[in-house]
Amino acid sequence: MRYIFLITATIFLPSLIACETVDTYLGKTIDTLIGSAKSQLAAKPATTPTKTYTRKLATQSNIGEQAPAPSGEVKSIKAVQSRLIMSLRTLAGGTVIRRRFISSDKRYVEEDALWNGPTGSEVVAGMLLSESRFGPPISDATDPAGTVEHWATFRDKQRTFGDLIGSKNVLGPVLWRRSRIGTTTCVAFLQRWIQTPPSGPASTLSGFYCAAPGDTLSPGEAETVVQSLGLLAGSN
Repeated sequence: MRYIFLITATIFLPSLIACETVDTYLGKTIDTLIGSAKSQLAAKPATTPTKTYTRKLATQSNIGEQAPAPSGEVKSIKAVQSRLIMSLRTLAGGTVIRRRFISSDKRYVEEDALWNGPTGSEVVAGMLLSESRFGPPISDATDPAGTVEHWATFRDKQRTFGDLIGSKNVLGPVLWRRSRIGTTTCVAFLQRWIQTPPSGPASTLSGFYCAAPGDTLSPGEAETVVQSLGLLAGSN
């Protein structure tokens, strides 16, 4: 039986950036979005406190340095093999592409998932889990704005970001920002876990959710997205 894996702050070390390097073998294969029409989140008032941070938006000088892309293999995986959870009714009945990367030396493991809403919907979402057996994962970020280039939805597109918000979900502290790409409103999120000393295992979870073009995504709905995130215990 699989159980929800609640990662604690004593297990993992910070790291994750948006992945131009990772994209050379992972992210750039997710390039097609499908659907058309509109769907709304059933947003509820946040059950956990949120805090607005005044941190500057991520830049190449402050989002972290990218590690060299290791050699390895990407495989498509089935839902029963996946660890990533985004429980939103707007994604129910849609499609999802799930993949896992394992480096040749087994040091790095990454898994991502790309959801598209049901037929007639232009809702899209993604999650990326990046792990290392020791030291930082493949890339590093301290701000969700620094993670979005992994995804075709954001890649090479002009976008703006709102305030950095700090909240909590079942996995622990989470940072998020709302974002705008043309008429599309999104939320980008990032969770990082720390281990002492820095040579210990590391893990980061990042991703996004975008409403249909022309639809709004309120702060309450963005909070609903980050509250929907979860991880399952590792599987093969």
